[in-house]
Amino acid sequence: MLADHQEYDVVVTAVTRAGIAVRADGHDGFIDRTEHPSWWSNTPRPAVGDRMRAVVLDATRTPPRFSALPSDIRTARSLRHTEPLTRLCPPPGRGRTVEWAAVEEALGTALPADYKRLVEWYGGGLFYGGGLFAGILWLLEPGCPDALYDLVAQTAEREEILTGLWEAGEDKPPELHEDDVRLVPWGYVDGAGHFLYWLVRPDAEPEEWTVLLNEGRGPLWEVHPMSCSQFLLEVVAGTTASFYFTGIDDIVDPEDRNRFIPNSQILHR
Repeated sequence: MLADHQEYDVVVTAVTRAGIAVRADGHDGFIDRTEHPSWWSNTPRPAVGDRMRAVVLDATRTPPRFSALPSDIRTARSLRHTEPLTRLCPPPGRGRTVEWAAVEEALGTALPADYKRLVEWYGGGLFYGGGLFAGILWLLEPGCPDALYDLVAQTAEREEILTGLWEAGEDKPPELHEDDVRLVPWGYVDGAGHFLYWLVRPDAEPEEWTVLLNEGRGPLWEVHPMSCSQFLLEVVAGTTASFYFTGIDDIVDPEDRNRFIPNSQILHR
């Protein structure tokens, strides 16, 4: 069975005015003409027998709809970890609607598709890990009534705090010595004080950003070349390689493992 966000090597079986018929893993599919790079650039038009990389946009349609656009492939890769997370740690049942354009304008940058989906499904709140030492992680959200867990407020606050530390002589992680890079926080470990950031590069799409973790009571950093949803999935599953989520001080009670508690329940008690 084909599944949304999965990548396949497809073979072109027919070319029409509307788009391209393809064969993927024994299944028929279709790429609308606007979902092929030739619609947007000087890329050669597809021909029968061509092979290309494509991603499933909608497996429920007949035939399933694919895209061969690099931007759609990157987005699909970042979304691939959100659905396993929802199976392991079900959302609370009511999602959020967010005016992302306003949020991104306030931040001065676009945001990854997987993060937007997490906020829309879960909202902000606390994820409990599934492993014995997996720990807990607070997902920041835009519009949170508590500034400590608000995405926009924490972006400004952490920038000011880190700038002060670096001016005082604390070493920057090597990744921040590149030109025009910046950090945007997306996660926080309550108690320990660790912050999780995206490393925002002007020449990289949001789906290509790296996760950086800064320890809460010291100058050390970890680099994780993955999306925020993959990092979060590994924390919840108890498979993370992060030192800061495997310490003996972060033992999770068995009754709390694989749980999510939204801000609305925590902050209004």
